[in-house]
Amino acid sequence: MVQIEKSFDGGLSQNIFFSEESEEHYIAEKGYDEWTTYRKEWDQYCGLEREADHPPHLEFELNYSCNLKCPMCTWAVTAAAERRADWFKFEDYQKVIDESVAIGTKSIRLCFINEPLIRTDIDQFIKYAVDAGIIDVIITTNGTLLTKEMARKLIDAGLTKLNVSLDAVTEETYNKIRVGGDFNTTVGNIKDFLDVRKQMGKKLPTIRLTFVSTKLNQHERDDFINQWKGRVDSLGLQNLQNPFGEGEFQDKSQSELILIKDKQQKPKKFHCPEPFKRMTLRSNGTVLPCCSFYAAVLVVGDWKSRSLKDIWNSEKMRELRAIHKSGKYYENPVCKRCIETYQL
Repeated sequence: MVQIEKSFDGGLSQNIFFSEESEEHYIAEKGYDEWTTYRKEWDQYCGLEREADHPPHLEFELNYSCNLKCPMCTWAVTAAAERRADWFKFEDYQKVIDESVAIGTKSIRLCFINEPLIRTDIDQFIKYAVDAGIIDVIITTNGTLLTKEMARKLIDAGLTKLNVSLDAVTEETYNKIRVGGDFNTTVGNIKDFLDVRKQMGKKLPTIRLTFVSTKLNQHERDDFINQWKGRVDSLGLQNLQNPFGEGEFQDKSQSELILIKDKQQKPKKFHCPEPFKRMTLRSNGTVLPCCSFYAAVLVVGDWKSRSLKDIWNSEKMRELRAIHKSGKYYENPVCKRCIETYQL
């Protein structure tokens, strides 16, 4: 295992522990030229060195529902009722995937503010994207529904990366963060996934466990690293974004529960790469320019009435890319709220 520090955005950094073999697994599965070209271009988008005429990456919110109520998530305060009628329809998804592949999109992630494994048919969405030509298919999950059966379905469908948000090493801390989940079940699911993948003779999807530091769990950060390093393919240590600081989700009591620092550090200049590399699609047609909580109120288009390429090259998206290339994030009030609520 190797430790590296990547500056994701010119201000917010992530420490990522990864196995050097992981990249070889992707290359073996996808082919050297295809995978390395995709990753090189992705790094250029992240560094604001390249601007595509199409969205390189798409996020799909297949269902606006979750089985947990974590204190650092807006789902915990909105408590929206699950309505299957609002789920992303497979036929709509097929059309969007076909359109995106035709214009050059290479990667997707099947989640936004939701738990994707609630959809027991998620393997159909993965397989369709893989067969259509999407190189990198990703899921971020809380892991509570990652049963052996689901693990087999995800592996068979061709999932590339599986991110599991764990955030704790003890049951006591887990219960404060992953409210409604079961620590032992989730850890067992992670171990079972590794066993199933080994039994199936597969290297993909790689599995990454993440730890978002909050007031509730920061004391377990080092133990998290020591417990899982070398057992999974990678570990992600992330800064907290407080969605309750300003805007429609403002909740002072919730902020005090999770914030490590009383005051946020406000960067003078900040270069966010998100509008250079991704858009988020919700089932109602709404298109967002990133995957932040705050993106929910930063609508840039409607995929049901306008092409993805048109939305990507719209005045709203071009303006966002311009302000972030110059580092003037504060010129957009939503971006200002988002960036200044990170625990830097």
